[in-house]
Amino acid sequence: MVNWTHILRAQIFSIKCWYKNNRWMLISTFVWPYLMVGTLFGVGLTLGSIDEYARKVGVANPALYLLASSVVAMSSIYIMYSITGFILQNRWIGTLPYIFLSPVKAHTIMIFSGLPDAVLSPALTTTAILPAAIYFEGVTGAWRILIILLIIILGMLPLMGLSVIIASLLLILKEESNVMGSIIPFMLLVSGVYYPLEVLPRILQLISRAVPTTYVIEATKIVSTYLIPEARLLMTALYMIGLLTLGYNLMAASAIAKLDRIIKYRGAL
Repeated sequence: MVNWTHILRAQIFSIKCWYKNNRWMLISTFVWPYLMVGTLFGVGLTLGSIDEYARKVGVANPALYLLASSVVAMSSIYIMYSITGFILQNRWIGTLPYIFLSPVKAHTIMIFSGLPDAVLSPALTTTAILPAAIYFEGVTGAWRILIILLIIILGMLPLMGLSVIIASLLLILKEESNVMGSIIPFMLLVSGVYYPLEVLPRILQLISRAVPTTYVIEATKIVSTYLIPEARLLMTALYMIGLLTLGYNLMAASAIAKLDRIIKYRGAL
């Protein structure tokens, strides 16, 4: 009997083969955060002051914060693409109907097919910036980065539910890749990854409250700024991550169940 453990093992094997045959992708995972921060620092030094940026964003060490924010951004992209990409790829190659007809629930397949990549991505990118954190702040910096990794993994939970909802909606739309290519940049825009949310229009600030990465960034800022993180602010961000996890995953289970019934009724995707 096929269950979630078989799906998990199969996906882990698939990822292992992917990186084995695409080693430059693995290397780029370690280099990407430094490229992003280097670009931002270059633009910042050309057009303004790094100290002014740190003051406006409210961080003590802008380099460490930008590295951590880059990890959050990259991990969020990987997490969402690990689920939506799995669904869209199987639709394009014609195997998605068999997935919906399998004994395992479609929601379970979506979650556990994307879980290995969703965990591996933040682990790799966090490992990549660990030497820089140690360089800037020694052992304290290393502990900060490890705490940020745990926060990213917590933030992965609502993102996975949101990804299932988006994947379900994409199944009934055309030009799926173009739609997905617009959703992720928009989410990063309203999350305030590299700038304060206060600079956004009011409507986008309201939308940001429903985006999980907003609270991951807030928690990351708290951890990377204070020697002893402010417990109240940190717990507020973690509470919102937990609330969104419950809400998005309940909606995802409902959405995929309805989609499953529609597909089986119509007999086509």
